[in-house]
Amino acid sequence: MNAFRIFFIPRKANSILMILMLLFLLSPVAQADAEPIHWYTYEEGMLAAGIHDKPMLLDFYADWCSPCIAMEKGTYPDDRVVSEMRDFVAIKVDTQKRIDIEKKYGVEYYPTVVLLDPEGREIARYIGYLGPEEMVLFIKENRGKSPKESPGFGEIPVLLALILLFRTLKGKIF
Repeated sequence: MNAFRIFFIPRKANSILMILMLLFLLSPVAQADAEPIHWYTYEEGMLAAGIHDKPMLLDFYADWCSPCIAMEKGTYPDDRVVSEMRDFVAIKVDTQKRIDIEKKYGVEYYPTVVLLDPEGREIARYIGYLGPEEMVLFIKENRGKSPKESPGFGEIPVLLALILLFRTLKGKIF
């Protein structure tokens, strides 16, 4: 009977124990939401973005670049940045190994962050260090934007085309 009294817990203490156990069991669930960003290689990321119809965030970096290292350690692990990047396929491009991709996107300085739409067209670009707050703002400001217009199709070529058209028509109309 004494053994029974040792293991017997009063009802009030039992309730407290149950609450503590419940909190302990739920704590891993809260931590699971803060999973780190899954980084893809360039080819894997392009494929994943096409399959899932998601925009992409390309991080162009170099191992010797101190702002790149600071972003790796401080910006990308930040819970706010992780949350904002859930809608994107994250792609890391080591510019020392993938010079072809660096040239394709015209990257000259590090770090450079490029946002692409699901079809791979550039939406926005940021050159330089981005802290967590700046990264969140950069993503929010550019989320859902359409790609930049193709270079060369602006006001001047249209104006030149109109001048040529009027010169051609001037001889025929007047």
